[in-house]
Amino acid sequence: MMNVLIQIAELGNYLMFSILAGYIALQFVPEESKPKINVPKSVLLLSTLGIIIFTLVPIVQVISYFKDSVGLQQATMSVLTEFQIGKSWIFIGFMATFLWMTIYVKGSKYLQALLLFLMILGVGYASHSASLSFWKGLFSNTTHFLIVSIWAGILIHISWFSKNHSNWLKFLRWFTPFAIVCLVVIFISGFMMMVPIVEPKDYVKSWVLPYGQMLLLKHISIIPVIVFAFVNGFLVKKAMNHSTFNPRPWLIVESVLLMFVFYFTAVMGTLSPPHTIDLTVISEGASPWVERLLGIDIIVPLHVQFTPFFQTILLIIISFVFLAMIIVSFKNRKPYLGLLFGVSFMAAVYMGLMLSMSI
Repeated sequence: MMNVLIQIAELGNYLMFSILAGYIALQFVPEESKPKINVPKSVLLLSTLGIIIFTLVPIVQVISYFKDSVGLQQATMSVLTEFQIGKSWIFIGFMATFLWMTIYVKGSKYLQALLLFLMILGVGYASHSASLSFWKGLFSNTTHFLIVSIWAGILIHISWFSKNHSNWLKFLRWFTPFAIVCLVVIFISGFMMMVPIVEPKDYVKSWVLPYGQMLLLKHISIIPVIVFAFVNGFLVKKAMNHSTFNPRPWLIVESVLLMFVFYFTAVMGTLSPPHTIDLTVISEGASPWVERLLGIDIIVPLHVQFTPFFQTILLIIISFVFLAMIIVSFKNRKPYLGLLFGVSFMAAVYMGLMLSMSI
């Protein structure tokens, strides 16, 4: 039950930070270079309060783990004053309170940006990457989370809160190269975060563990997001020549697919990172889903190979047909059909890869 709450809290955190980051970032964009956006102040204030609540949930789990041995009061004090996650929550709570007041009084956008950056820095301080290698982990996690929040936040605001699609071409003129730079930085910082936890040579091997499953699903789910980013960044420009074309539904679908990425990342936050995969299998066991899917009991030492055969290759080919159908759905002006194809791609390529595993 607690793991489910933490997953919901992590997903909520990604969403709340993105809403605030998008709102603040778009304040620095001239009005003539973006569509008219109307974000209720209540959404921003609740997002700020939501971060305080959602970042508290993992702390409650840690406190409940220690309270039986040292008592509730001692466990609470120790976690809040000695653990990185506790000190981070206190810091984030203070910064979020100041940000709430700044947004409420419509204060300086520069102050809002500083406070939000400090909150994201607090998230990086409490990250698993920072606990392994402090400065490197702090930098990579903070950079990754900051860029994801800004990119996703702008996407959410433009798709869900814009009132029309005026200035759309001017918006795309700066947002398309901006999104490309963001994706490059996200990939580089994400790789820096992954390597200390799962080395590239052990990537396929990690799929036998729940953490590796979520890592694989996260990477797979990014692909249709990139395809929709291509559609919204390049193909929409040509379609805007037609006065009846409305680009917002396509951005909405991209933001929905992005929620899959957020969800898989949130679930990863509740799982044990597999620094040594064989030892993790011994101590915690392999993923029950993988054992059922492959019809075997996974035991150590592991000898995992990637051996595709005709049916799995066919599944992977079909998955890329689904990607191509996203472009076809755009030409037919059916965005939600594109969403179906995006989800179908994830399912097909996942099954193709998993059934290609030989243990």
